[in-house]
Amino acid sequence: MTAGAVRLIERRIVPIAGLDRRPGRGRFVTSSAPYQPVRTPATVFPSIKPRIARRQRRPTSALLACRLVPADPTSRRARLLALAACSLAAVGIVLPASGAGSGSSLRQQAQRLAQENGAIASRSRSAVLTLYGLDSRLTRAQAELASLRSQAAAIDRQAAVTRRELAIAKRVFAASQRNLADRLRSVYEQGDSDPLAIILGAKTLDDAMSGYETEKAAAETDRSVVTQARRSRDRYVGLQRRLAARAEKLRGLEASLLASANALASAKAGRIAYLRQLAAQRSLNQAQIGSLDAQAQAIEAQARRVAVEQVTSTRVTTPVPSAAPVVPSPASSTTLTVTATAYTLQGHTATGAPVGYGVVAVDPSVIPLGTRMTIPGYGEGVAADTGGAIQGAVIDLWFPTDSEAAAWGRQTVTITLH
Repeated sequence: MTAGAVRLIERRIVPIAGLDRRPGRGRFVTSSAPYQPVRTPATVFPSIKPRIARRQRRPTSALLACRLVPADPTSRRARLLALAACSLAAVGIVLPASGAGSGSSLRQQAQRLAQENGAIASRSRSAVLTLYGLDSRLTRAQAELASLRSQAAAIDRQAAVTRRELAIAKRVFAASQRNLADRLRSVYEQGDSDPLAIILGAKTLDDAMSGYETEKAAAETDRSVVTQARRSRDRYVGLQRRLAARAEKLRGLEASLLASANALASAKAGRIAYLRQLAAQRSLNQAQIGSLDAQAQAIEAQARRVAVEQVTSTRVTTPVPSAAPVVPSPASSTTLTVTATAYTLQGHTATGAPVGYGVVAVDPSVIPLGTRMTIPGYGEGVAADTGGAIQGAVIDLWFPTDSEAAAWGRQTVTITLH
C-alpha cells in the first residue's frame, strides 16, 4: 500500500470534524490535516501491502496518531499494526469514552447546593423577622379587639340600665299625666276654685291660708311632676340614642379589627408554611450534598485505583519505542504547557463517571487521574479519563456538541494544576 493509498483510506475513514483518527477513541476530535468528511463507510484493502517509498515517508503522526504505529513504518510488524489499526477504525471499534460527572463536577454541584442552602438560610432569617413583626401586629390587633369588645359589653350593660330607667321614666311620666288629667277633670266637674271664695268660706284665717296654700301646692306639684317626668324621659331617650350610636361605632371598629386580625393570622400562617418549605428544601439539599460527596469520593477512589493499575501495567509491559516529548512533572510545578484537543461523546469515563462538561482525558503518567486543573478558554476541569492516543503533554477536552469541539480545534495552552 502506498502512502497515497493509506491517506485515501484515512480520508474515507475519519473526516476532519468527525470521529477521532486516533485508534481506541471513537470521539469527535479536531485536526489541522486538510481532509474532507466522507459519510460513506470506509473500505479496507487487506490485499494491498503498505509500501512507502523512502522519499514519501512522513512522520507517523501525520498518517495515524496511534501508539501502535512506530516511528519507522517500513517493518512488516509495523505495516501489519497500521493495517489492523485502520481496519479497527473502519468498523468503528472504540474504547469507552471519558465523561464528566467527575469528582470535581460533583463537588461543584455540592458547593452550588451549599450556596443555595446559604441563600435559603438568609431567606429564612428574613422570613422569621417578618413573622415576628406579623406576630407583634397580630397580638396588638387582638388586644385592641379584646378592648373594643370589652367597651362594647360595657355599653351594652349601660344601654340595658338606660332602657330600664327610660321605662321607669316613661311610667312616671304617664302616671303624672294621669294625675294631672284626674285633677283637671275634678276641677272641671267641681268648678274652678276661686281664692277669694276659699278665703271667705273659711271659718278662720288659718283655714283660709291653709286652703289657699294647699291648692297652690297641688297645682305646682302637678306641674313639677309632669315637667320632671318629661325631662327624665327626654334625657333617657337621648342617652339611649347616644349609646346606640356608640355601640354601632364599636361594632364597626370591631369588624375592622377582626378583619385585620384575620389577615394578620393568614399572613402568619403563610410565613410559617414558607419557613417549613425552606426548611424542607434545605434538608433536601443537605441530603443531596451528602450523596454528591459520597459519589465524588467513590469516583476519586476509582480514579486512584485506575491510576495505580495503569502505572503498574506500564511498569510490567515494555512499551514500543517512540519519540516522546520531555515534559515537566506536574508535582514540581503548578503550571504545564500542553496540547489540548477536543472531543464529544456520550457514555462514561474510565473512572466510571458519566460524561459532562469539565472532564479531561490525560496521560496518567504526566497528570494523575483526579487532578483538578484550570484550562484557559475552557474553564475548570478534572483528569477523569484516559485514551490510547493521549500520550505525554496532551489533554483531550469534552464538549457537549460537535460544533463546539470543532470550534476549539487543537490548541497549545498553559494549564494550572490544583
